Amino acid sequence: MPKFFIDKESVNNNKAKICGGDVTHIAKVLRLPVGSNVTLCDGDGTDYEAQITEIRKDAVMLDIISTCICDTEPKVKVTLFQGIPKASKMEYIIQKCTELGVISIVPVMTKRTVVKLENAQAEKKKLERWNKISAEAVKQCGRGYIPKVCDVAEINSISAKDFDLLLVAYEEETDISLKSVLKNNNEAKNIGIVIGPEGGLEKSEVEHLIKSGAKSVTLGKRILRTETAGHTVLTAVLYELGELE
Repeated sequence: MPKFFIDKESVNNNKAKICGGDVTHIAKVLRLPVGSNVTLCDGDGTDYEAQITEIRKDAVMLDIISTCICDTEPKVKVTLFQGIPKASKMEYIIQKCTELGVISIVPVMTKRTVVKLENAQAEKKKLERWNKISAEAVKQCGRGYIPKVCDVAEINSISAKDFDLLLVAYEEETDISLKSVLKNNNEAKNIGIVIGPEGGLEKSEVEHLIKSGAKSVTLGKRILRTETAGHTVLTAVLYELGELE
């Protein structure tokens, strides 16, 4: 059954309305007639089975048949703090981590971040693009929640106090493995992952995070690229905590 995302405000009194580009997709591409059933999702975890009652030039009107909680969302809520990488790598990271089940992504400025967002307008434009990629990835993978790409943050603003567990992937860490930390924290429900940009995190940045209660972990004997590390750690977290069964 085709699935479309709508705003919560578009559902009222068992009626719903689809606007924007999906109207053309329904009418011209899928060629769905009146009477067709579709799945609607409000992007916040609720699915609606709905039937098309009218197709207008600028909107598709529907009746809500039933409502349910989308069952594709992980119970473990994982936030990725990603040191902003160069070029289109951030787009790749957002796409893959959204597919896997991240709840939110925070672009992070670090001492070794090469990319500089020159002003508020440049940051706004980037965030709009990144959130669009997140929404498109959700449509592809069948999730019921659209992860938000949040405002850019400074590395020193991150604190383990906001999470059950905050993991820092650090190439200089040799003693503490990701696997061991996850085994000792298998009840965690709200987890943060910190990944540095190209060049990694500086020692002082890692020390600041550890002081707040974070766990510095090694990802093994090989050094991963920044665009590989985030979804590698995310996959390991979801697997270890039973979310990939």
